[in-house]
Amino acid sequence: MIDRLRRMRESRLMLPTLLLLLGGISYGSLFTANKIAIDAGFPFIAYAFWQALFASAVLLVLSAIFSKPPSLRRENLRVFGLVAVFGFLGPLLVVTFVADRLPPAVLTLCAALIPATTYTLTLVLRLDRLRWLSVAGVLLGFGGIVLIVVPTGSLPEAGAWIWVLFSLLMPLSAAVNNVAGARFSPVGVSALALAGGMMMVSALLLLIAMLAEGELFLPTDADPSGLWGLLWATAGQAITYSCFFEIVRRAGALFFAQLNYVVVAAGIFWASIFFGTALSHWVWAAVAVLVASLVLINAGTARGLREQAARYEAERSDQ
Repeated sequence: MIDRLRRMRESRLMLPTLLLLLGGISYGSLFTANKIAIDAGFPFIAYAFWQALFASAVLLVLSAIFSKPPSLRRENLRVFGLVAVFGFLGPLLVVTFVADRLPPAVLTLCAALIPATTYTLTLVLRLDRLRWLSVAGVLLGFGGIVLIVVPTGSLPEAGAWIWVLFSLLMPLSAAVNNVAGARFSPVGVSALALAGGMMMVSALLLLIAMLAEGELFLPTDADPSGLWGLLWATAGQAITYSCFFEIVRRAGALFFAQLNYVVVAAGIFWASIFFGTALSHWVWAAVAVLVASLVLINAGTARGLREQAARYEAERSDQ
């Protein structure tokens, strides 16, 4: 009976695992796409707006074809707004703002801090228990960033460490998104509809910000490579957030946190292909430390899940 339950659980995780790989590869590529677009002349708010607008149009059409478009109920609008601000706009604006100041591979490593930051946030909000394996992973994760910021030669120019510290707003924003998205996602709404509604709200907020600046920047105003970067990023965002909502629904936010294993590897891979990025030995040491951080955090999470299962079985046996 136990073996049968284990096989059933593994089969239920097959699709989330495939979506995890797809979403991680897509999100890892965004750091490279952002640099291409910003180097081609895109202002970062306009760049974020056109991404959100194009992605929402594609996702809403697909949701109408395969399920149904999102409704404007209060619970839907709440999750649209939360994920739009903390999951899409926050990380995107931070990463886009520093895209021409830091190598894409370094920005990718900052994304590896999302599980550590998410776990720290759940502790602060008392949504999770203190687990020493996870705490060790958090400390290792921030230690990896120290290996990038402190040594000379780890960054392209003096003073770039300031932008590394600024880029830490990205994992903080993503951590808020992970906690809020898992807690408030409505039932009975498809992942395509949720992602489309979130992108629609993001586009509206960014349109207001762009008009407030007094400049409407069209995609054709950038160099041709900028349009290519924009379309690439649009596809990556649409895929990633569709995967996010489906993974959280099927396997939970703790499982989704493992996406960052794939993001780190994919981000460095994309950057090396398009830019031939040569990383210092300090950055490679940071990669090793951040991978160890992710392993410890997920080991702590797995232990917590086993403890929950054991308590559940004990409660059932007492009844």
